[in-house]
Amino acid sequence: MLILGDPGAGKTYILRRLIHHSLERARKNSNDPIPFYLHVSSWAGPRQQIEEWVLDALNRQYGVHTQYLERWFTDGELALFIDGLDELGLRRRRECMVALNRFLSKHPDIEAVIACRKREYEDTGKFLALRGSLDLHPIKSDDLLDSLINLGSDFRQLLKEIQGSQRFRSLLQNPLFLRLALITYRDADEIEISESRDLESALLGEYVAHCERRMGPSLNEPIQLSWLASMAQALRAKKLGSFYPDRAPIEHFPISLERSLSRATILSCFLAVVVPSMLVRFAMTTSAEASATRSMYMFLTFFFPLTFGYLAVRMARDELPLSPASRTTAARRNVLLFFKRLALVFIAQGIFAALMTPFAENAIVGSVVVIGFPLMMMWPPMQMIRSSERAAKSRMPLYPGEEMASLRRAAIVVGLLVGGGFYASLSLSMYALYPALKEALLFQPGINTFFYAVPIGLLAALKNGGADLIRRHLCMAILARSGLLPKRYFKALESLRRSSILIPRLGSFEFRHLMVRDYLARRAPDRLKARRSIVLIEE
Repeated sequence: MLILGDPGAGKTYILRRLIHHSLERARKNSNDPIPFYLHVSSWAGPRQQIEEWVLDALNRQYGVHTQYLERWFTDGELALFIDGLDELGLRRRRECMVALNRFLSKHPDIEAVIACRKREYEDTGKFLALRGSLDLHPIKSDDLLDSLINLGSDFRQLLKEIQGSQRFRSLLQNPLFLRLALITYRDADEIEISESRDLESALLGEYVAHCERRMGPSLNEPIQLSWLASMAQALRAKKLGSFYPDRAPIEHFPISLERSLSRATILSCFLAVVVPSMLVRFAMTTSAEASATRSMYMFLTFFFPLTFGYLAVRMARDELPLSPASRTTAARRNVLLFFKRLALVFIAQGIFAALMTPFAENAIVGSVVVIGFPLMMMWPPMQMIRSSERAAKSRMPLYPGEEMASLRRAAIVVGLLVGGGFYASLSLSMYALYPALKEALLFQPGINTFFYAVPIGLLAALKNGGADLIRRHLCMAILARSGLLPKRYFKALESLRRSSILIPRLGSFEFRHLMVRDYLARRAPDRLKARRSIVLIEE
């Protein structure tokens, strides 16, 4: 079915009511299809088949495994509710309609409901091969007046303005503007916009002002709404209606501040590895008993961590040009590969240690073991750090903050597993030869090898989400310091949601309506407009 209507006529509202109805049917009857909401702005164009786009979008946005989706396709157990066709440019809209018709003819058993503005649909000169259509009309004038009278005294000011202005009454026959007016005028006595030259802008302005007041004194600050207006301006330029808050600070970062971000990211990653490594080594060395090797260990306390710091700098530089991504899935693969390599090296060292035990008192053999064993054991983590994968197709966050939590979880788990695995295997490898190596070591292997495990674990954590997490937090900190972002970013977004300016959609936020987005975009300060082109969905 095709849903057509003017801007604000209620197309998305009807779409969501139909999704709710379809969900109820699917719950009661396992033979009914499973409904999914998709926004066509993520379609990559003619080079991407609609079937490929649907599979990829459902996998990334809803986390459904591709093998299930392919089976549901074959069995006709999918119902697709597609929105945003009118937000595409004319040429791309035509291409999308051709691709949709090809897809629907290939999969006739799949239910599809597509919403589009009537004018934009007619401008294409093409038709979608759907079984029926629903054309949404404005509210009748008499029904509007009767409904407001029945609502009571809370809306007496709104009723007075409608009765006194035919233009204002015609505007409120549009469901969107009626809803905005009901939100704005409830218990209000001082609003009078019926005589304004541009009624749409006047009502949108009063609605935004009302939402600002609802946000509370602690969050109702110009910084927040100027940033939101800049976001709206960038989204309008890209013909997008939503943004992912986990990624927006990076994807919407000012070009003029990128050098500061690069320096801060590199320095933070360097210090994140070097400082803990030095502190651990210094504490170990100062607490050890006096020996001939203690001065050498003290020198290595300040020199050896710098080599790990160099690797951290390399990782940070590699991370800077990359788009943000969720790392949990890739981190699991990286850790599994690390332990496979570690097991091979551990077995090889066990065999070597058994063969060398009779000759352990020899100084040359002892030196080979003290130097060679840690170097051999370094190979698995260093290989993992060098070849760690990023998620090829990063799943979009399911709720605000989920992707950053995923990065944090991946970094902590990988760091602990890699550092702990390296520590355990190296310690056990050297215990067999420890009696002959006491003079060369400050502590028993269980303590002495702890130093090596700390920087190795930190490097693995940086490579598997830690560097990306540091970069994101620095983005928010730099933007907040420059007055371009609220200091309490996620709390401010939640406040904007409660105030009805933003609406949550999966892990993203969208504006109440595109007209609200466009109104805010016109309010964007000039100093915020020269910013990086925003890319919210990887292609």
